Amino acid sequence: METRSLIRWFEQTFDWKIGAITLVCLVLIWLIGHYGVKWLIGRLSRVERFGDTTHLIIECAQKPLTVVIYAMGVTEVLDYLNAPKSVLGLTGQLFQTWIVVSIGIALYYVTPTLMKRASTIGQTNILKTNAIMRSFTTTLLQVLLITVIGFAVLDIWNINVNGLLAGAGLTGLAISMAAQDQIRNFLGGAVIIAEKSFSIGDAIESPSIEGTVEDITFRSTKLRTPAGALQVVPNSTLANEPITNKSRVDVPRITLNYYLNVGTTEAQLTQFKVDILNFLKADQRFMASHMEYQVNVLEITSTGIHLQVNGPLSDMGIEQINATKADLNLAMIDMAQKRSIKFVQVGEMMSGDA
Repeated sequence: METRSLIRWFEQTFDWKIGAITLVCLVLIWLIGHYGVKWLIGRLSRVERFGDTTHLIIECAQKPLTVVIYAMGVTEVLDYLNAPKSVLGLTGQLFQTWIVVSIGIALYYVTPTLMKRASTIGQTNILKTNAIMRSFTTTLLQVLLITVIGFAVLDIWNINVNGLLAGAGLTGLAISMAAQDQIRNFLGGAVIIAEKSFSIGDAIESPSIEGTVEDITFRSTKLRTPAGALQVVPNSTLANEPITNKSRVDVPRITLNYYLNVGTTEAQLTQFKVDILNFLKADQRFMASHMEYQVNVLEITSTGIHLQVNGPLSDMGIEQINATKADLNLAMIDMAQKRSIKFVQVGEMMSGDA
């Protein structure tokens, strides 16, 4: 019956004149929705007093605004043609779905910028002080947004959400049993955020991983290893391992890096390290009460040896930190000369590696 009514409406309504008018109207709607909105967004994007966040919101609004114009225009055309209620209803549902999805996509992509902007408000803002909380909250909001869009689309098409949820009970149980690892990873991420054991940008180390934290998601934490590789670690792994946060050492100290000639022998290097440790122990400006003196070889290349010295400071050393650093550098030169050890420039080591 619906098909017959549609055919009858089409035969009674359309002739060459009505068809031409309809075509012209649709072309005008497309021109306004495509080029008109594009021109408007371009003009607004060039307004200098708007900040970066406002410009991003304006750019993301282009697609939803275009869809709204298409929907309004086509609806007016169908109303002018006295389209059957079934056609108006179906067209309305299609355009409502398109609008909701377009707005959802725009909000999805603008959420990270809005969260970053929110983190700059106030002095004690938790999003400002905890980068991982900001990243995790952003991901959570995006997931909630997708969920809301899904329910909104179902509602537009008059699909009973309660019936779907009731019917999905056993399915959800089966899925939850199959997704135990994902649940553990999510809970592990929550533990990491709650304990604040590390944040984005911190250098961390555990029995199984080492690197700098770049991001945390529901499932995993992304690290950049010392070799420059990207390592993705399940949150459950980090939540169940002891973590050393190298970026949160509260002991005041001096950390200096030296680069020795590759011709330095093992015996020379060993004696040199002993000389440095003896110097640190003898100088009252250094104190190893909460942190040991450290002289470590970090890297050996074809052109040099990277030596790092960590000297925890006493109260006197903190007050005279610049003079202490200068005296340590002079002492290093003197001790190196006694051991016939030569220094090389950082650029020489880097060019040798390349």
